[in-house]
Formats: sequence, C-alpha cells, structure tokens
Amino acid sequence: MTEKYSTDLLTQLPKLSLPSLEETLKRIVEWCTPIVGAAEQKKLAALIADFQKSDAPELQSLLKQQWVETNASWLTPILRHHYLINRKPLQCTSNFALTVSPAQLPNLDQITMAAKLLQNFADQYLAYASGDAPLETGLNGQPLDMSTYQRLFRTQRQPGCQHDLLQKTRQTLTNVEATVIYRQTFYQVRLIDHAGRVSTLRSLTEALIAIIQNTATDPVFTGAYTGLPRTTAAKLRQQLTTNKLNRDNLTRISNSLLVLTLQDSDKPLTAQSALLGSQDRFFDKTVQVFVSANTNIGFAFEHSQIDTAQALRLTDSVVAHLSQPADQWDSKGKPHFQQLEWQLDLDTKTALSEASRQNAQIANQLTSATTTISDLGTAQLEELTINPDAFIQIGLALAEYRATGGWQNITQTVSLRHFYQGRTDEMPTVSFEMKRFIQAFGDGQRDVTVRQLFDHAVSAYNERIGLGQTGMGIVRHLLGMHDMMRQNGGEAAFPEAAAFFNSPFLNQLVTPLFSTASIPMSIVDSFLTAPRSSDGYGIYYSVSTSKIRLTVSSWITNTFDAHEILTDITDSLTELFNWVAEND
Repeated sequence: MTEKYSTDLLTQLPKLSLPSLEETLKRIVEWCTPIVGAAEQKKLAALIADFQKSDAPELQSLLKQQWVETNASWLTPILRHHYLINRKPLQCTSNFALTVSPAQLPNLDQITMAAKLLQNFADQYLAYASGDAPLETGLNGQPLDMSTYQRLFRTQRQPGCQHDLLQKTRQTLTNVEATVIYRQTFYQVRLIDHAGRVSTLRSLTEALIAIIQNTATDPVFTGAYTGLPRTTAAKLRQQLTTNKLNRDNLTRISNSLLVLTLQDSDKPLTAQSALLGSQDRFFDKTVQVFVSANTNIGFAFEHSQIDTAQALRLTDSVVAHLSQPADQWDSKGKPHFQQLEWQLDLDTKTALSEASRQNAQIANQLTSATTTISDLGTAQLEELTINPDAFIQIGLALAEYRATGGWQNITQTVSLRHFYQGRTDEMPTVSFEMKRFIQAFGDGQRDVTVRQLFDHAVSAYNERIGLGQTGMGIVRHLLGMHDMMRQNGGEAAFPEAAAFFNSPFLNQLVTPLFSTASIPMSIVDSFLTAPRSSDGYGIYYSVSTSKIRLTVSSWITNTFDAHEILTDITDSLTELFNWVAEND
C-alpha cells in the first residue's frame, strides 16, 4: 500500500480535535437529562463534580499530552485497543455482515460468480497496493481518510490470552492467494502469480469446480476455534500450532487476501447466517465472502481494523464489476490450488467439535427481522425539508417509548473520515427536545404546538450530530480518558474516576437500547450486527429515494423479539410521516 492513502494525507486532512473536559462534562449532564429521573440527575451532578475536582483534570492532561505528541489521530490506537481487549466471541459483539440485493447481481452460476468476485478483489487489492486507486472525496470535494483500506486486505485478528493482536501481511504485488472453504475443508487458490497477473476466469472456475467435486473433505472444521471466546480461541489456536503443518496452514490463511466460502443449497444465505454461521466461518479474518448455490452473495467483516464505510465501498466496487464481460485472456490458464491437510490428535478434534457446537449455540441466540416501507424516502422527506436521519431517529425514539413506556438511550454511528485516520464516534440521539415532542405526540396531541415541538426535535438532532461530525462527541472522549486511567495505574490510582466510569448513570448514556447504523447504499439488501447491550437491539436503516429499508437484530432473551420491535418502528415511522405531511 503506497503512502498516497496514508501519510500523504497528513497535509490534506485536519487532525482530530480533542474536546475540552468542561464541555464534555457539561454535555454528559445535558444528554443524560432525558433518560434519567430527577433524583438520579442530582446524584449524577454530584458524581461529576467529584470527578471534575479530583481525577478528571489529570486524565485530560494525559490525553492531551498524547494528542500533542502525535501527528495522527489520538483516538485510533485507543479505539483499536478497545476492540482487541474484548474477550467475547467476535460474531456476537463487534463483527458486521450484509447480503447483496439480488437486483444488483448479474445472472451467473455459483462458480462463475465466485471466480469473478475473486478476480475483482484481486484487482481492487492491486489498485490500492500500486497506488492506482483514486483518492476519495466527500460531498464538499474535500479528501477523505483512506488509511483503513490497507487493513482490508491480507489481515486477520489473531486471538490472544490477554488481548488480541492484529496481523497484517506485507502487501506485495505478486504471489497472493485466497482461501476457499467448502464443506469444512480449506483450500488455497492462487489469485495473483509471480509476475503480478491476476488468475484468469478459466483458471479460477476450474479450481472451484474441482473443489466442489472433491469428496475427501475434512471431518471437523479447523476454523471453528475463531468463533470461541477470545481467550479460549487463543488456547486452541496455540494447541493447533504446536504442529508445524498446522502452523504453516494457519499462516497461509492469515496471509490470504480474503476468505471465500462456497455454500450449498440446503443452507440459505442471510445477513444473520453470514454474521453468525456457524459452519464454514472464519470469524477473525477481516474479509469473508459467501456465495450460495442459488448465487446470493454475503459479506462479513471483522471490525477492529476497519469501519463500515470503507468495507461497503469495497463491496460496492467488487459487485459492480461482476457484470463486466470476460476478456480473451480469461479463456486460458490452468487451475492452481491446494487442499490444506491438517494433523489433528484426538484432543484437538474433540476441542474443535466442541467449538462448532458452541458456535451453533451462539448463532441461535440472535434473531433478526427485515422489512421495507414503500412510498417513504428521501424524496418525500426532502419535500417537507426534513433531514431523513432526524426523521428516522425521532421515529425510533417514538417506537422505543411506546414499546417500553420509558426512556433509554439510542445511539447513531457518525463517520470521522474527514479527519486524518478518522474512524467513527457514537452519538446519543435522545434529546430533551425529542422527549418533549414524543411525550406530547404519544399522548395524542396533534396541534400546531406539537408540530413546533417536532421542529425543535429535528433541530436538536441536527445540532448534536453536527457536534459529532466535528469530533466533539462525548463517547469517544470518555473512552480516551478511561484508557488514560488504564495506562497509568488503573482504578487504584484513580478511585474517583473509577467511581465515575462505573456509575449506572454513565452506563445508561453509553449503553443504548437501540444501536443504529444508517447505510444508504442500493447494493445492500440487509445489514446486521449484534445489539450493543444484553437487552438491546441492533438497527440498520437505509433511506433511498422512495423507500426505507429496515433490519432489527435482538437476543432471544429480550422482552420483545425483533419482529415486534420492527413492527413498532414501522408503525411509528408511518404514523409520524402521515401526520407531518398533513400538517406541513
């Protein structure tokens, strides 16, 4: 990967700002007000006062020192560490997955589709590795950060006993493989040869046909360890790597451009199955692609090194080129692939079988539901001069209020790509203005005063998201100060900070009932990630010209299942729009 997408952008992109301590503490009080009671607000104010006059200034000073000493982002290494210390299974905590809309796909068979996808990924990789890919710009024409792209290719999150490690293979222009999984069996397929040429369509299709026709498949799935809790995964991986052949195999998989899974017709491909599996999934590889027998396509991404914007841009590029006709060179070439053989003793086989069983259990803990609201999209909302995201977030808060009868936080992911090494922040969206409107609307009020309350709620949302987009959000700032505590003696050295960070009030602010992501891309049929909290819901929405696409994920132990919450959201959005349109 050339410096074009990394250090060359230092002079073109601003450095991510560090919010002031005073402003962040003030916003905590303001943003907690709608979701905690009056008595709790007094306790929170006292807790913040103790924190502000004790440990907070020192932690802010340490964080500011880190900000001063780097030309890059103060947040990126902290956020990366935050992901890597997570000990829970990746597929139900941080990974995200999507399926591609069938309308965006050409009429190809499974083998040809998979072969073309591999070619397109190789082309994209070479474009970035050689510096030929163009720089991306935002709506204002200003450049966007592209440093994440180098972590999409040939990378893997390796499990560790205390924290995980990020493995990144040097990005050469020659001798690159892809890993293919079919029926629990691993194959290494040559994708770029010694001269830097991408394998031909004929070469790849013949390799994939031979893979599907192979009857000597593995009785246990070696990759099952990647779905375990991370400390357990590290121990099982270490057990595997005591054997040199196994160690070499795992190294080849780590060095691969990506993992592609061919899926039989008896296993329907959905966003949920792409995310959770449970068979033939290599959960800690950064990019995994699925091609089903009925030619549906899905993607799953490991989140610690990348964010959704770059992952979706890559997805869009490789899918868009599927319709390109094969050239004359593609009719030539011989297949180059190798089945990976494993040397597993009885204890390791038993452990891998148990891992597969646990992965299946995890897959059954989550449910999801998807729907489309027609005749309601950007065209209708912009005609009413309403920000589509503001409308959706108010509708979500209305659905939450009606379902629970109370107030819990809702968060929305905000991109920081217009900063150097910018990743994302999470913005709490339930404001005092939003609460006032929803209480009045929920009580049946429909007069002009309520319409004014709605307009105030929209303005409050726009202002808050604007703060997030300028790097002034509080969630990542709090994470930074918490990390300073960790690096400099921990809770014992900062007892007041520990009391503050462990307080239930702060937990209410940073732990959402609804964690939301807006992805306005036509290629996405469904997008899924696990809820952020043990009783929460993950919500994806996409607002296109004349429709809204919604997906809800929930744990099976939740009070309301995914279908019930999705119905509440759909009803709330529809009712809200009809009322706004009638009272415009």
